[in-house]
Amino acid sequence: MTTYYVIAERYINSNTEEHGYGDYPERRSYITLRVQADTKRKAQNKAKKIDPRISFSGMFGNQILETHEVLERTYIDRNGLEIS
Repeated sequence: MTTYYVIAERYINSNTEEHGYGDYPERRSYITLRVQADTKRKAQNKAKKIDPRISFSGMFGNQILETHEVLERTYIDRNGLEIS
């Protein structure tokens, strides 16, 4: 069994010069769910059963990553999760 993490993005947009007066929102990636499965596809199905609002398709769909991929991407907010 491999541990997979569902990654979502939050857009932060204030109508100030920091975000280009609304034209350039800040994107923050964060972990929403942790799932254990044999394959990535089975992990996606399990995540959808836990939370039906999760979608992995389209331009703004969630990502699903393995543990080593999450550790490589330092910009992901881990919300206090111990990942090893």
